[in-house]
Amino acid sequence: MSERDDFLYDDEILNSVNRYEDMIRNHKRYFFDVYEFENIIDYYLNTENFSRAAQAADYAVHLYPSATSIQLRIAEIMIDNSQPAKALSLLNRLEQIEADDYAVYLLKGSALNMLGKPKEAQRQFEKALSLADENKLDVLYDIGVSFEQINRHKMALKYFLKVYAMEPEYYYVYYDLAYCYDRINEPDKSILFYRKYLDEEPFSEHVWYNLGIVYNKKDDDEKAIEAYDYALAINPDYSSAIFNKANTLTLMNRYKEAVVTYRDFLRLEPDSAAAYCYIGECYEKTGNTGKATACFRKSMALDDSFADAWFGMGLIFADAENYGEAIRYIEQALKLDKENTDYIFALASVYTGARQYDDAVSLFKRLTQLIPDDEILWDNFAQTYAMQEKYVHAQQVITEGLRNNPESALLRYHLAAYYLLNDDRLQGLTILKESLNRYADRIDLFFDLFDKNIRDDEVMALVNSFRTNKS
Repeated sequence: MSERDDFLYDDEILNSVNRYEDMIRNHKRYFFDVYEFENIIDYYLNTENFSRAAQAADYAVHLYPSATSIQLRIAEIMIDNSQPAKALSLLNRLEQIEADDYAVYLLKGSALNMLGKPKEAQRQFEKALSLADENKLDVLYDIGVSFEQINRHKMALKYFLKVYAMEPEYYYVYYDLAYCYDRINEPDKSILFYRKYLDEEPFSEHVWYNLGIVYNKKDDDEKAIEAYDYALAINPDYSSAIFNKANTLTLMNRYKEAVVTYRDFLRLEPDSAAAYCYIGECYEKTGNTGKATACFRKSMALDDSFADAWFGMGLIFADAENYGEAIRYIEQALKLDKENTDYIFALASVYTGARQYDDAVSLFKRLTQLIPDDEILWDNFAQTYAMQEKYVHAQQVITEGLRNNPESALLRYHLAAYYLLNDDRLQGLTILKESLNRYADRIDLFFDLFDKNIRDDEVMALVNSFRTNKS
């Protein structure tokens, strides 16, 4: 959202605010005219001190009940307090008095947006624009903000781009353009406008942080780290930036640095179950299962509903082939996060390791509905049958997998292997030849299943013929 929170106020406005606060604090009585109250209320609205704004407006309207400018601000406070219906009722009355005031229609549009009526809102906004004259730039911006607040980012962009076209140096809008482009998945444009904003406001840690997130989405982790480091140079205690930096280091397999960074985060937020869990994952990746287990247990102690910690413990037991404990922990993770496909996949694999094949098949079937374009899923599903020497079932699974992943070399080579393992040589050799024609450089996938040590002259002759032709 907009970062316009650094408004400059002249001495007259600040003096009015200070006198008003002194009056409230010390129960005194000072005189303020309508114009001064407008400035006081606007000051609080612009600094997002909505309770103070409401208090000042309530005081002012009792002194000046016929002042429409105060009532307009009351309507704005109602909108800020998520009371759009009340605001709309007041604005409809004000429209009868101030039919030529663009602010009435601007606020009506914002209220209607909050009520889920964007088309009606847009009609009110167009009225506001037709009356705005010299204030058109600010009105366009505020309309964009209204659509941004209801997550209509494409519509918001329409108005922000008009602001940018009218006044390219109006740099506040760069932030909103960047934010909206990020939300509609146009990261390059988002980065462009965040960079333009930072050219004007280089010490905005929140913008550096947002820029890091966009770079993460682009899988440009080095630049993400750089952005988070800039945010932290400005504010070393910016815990969200520390946490995201640690996550990014983990994605880059820089586990030792990630652990150090997570521990920096824990100094600021010592009760974070997530941080302990992710430190545990780093230790698990580097083979330190003792420390990993301790971190997962600490995470669960802090928050026993944090599913990733249960899952991490389950993976450690699975690696140790302690399938009973692995199943217990992963099943608990799945109870906490029922649709997590990573958990379902891991549990199915553990069931296979434990030779609970029916349970494994049930979960794999569920997964094929959820992630049909995952070739590893189909391959593991087929292996569950192959471990029982049910090669026909394995063939059927792989064939179905190829319908969803027609370019998968893995599935094609494994289908050939399953036919050959089931002594269907004609079909197996045919599929192997087709696979070699398309993916000769991936032949190792075939030998993952079909043991090279098995003496099969016909298979080896076919494979070697392609190797000869290639050389």
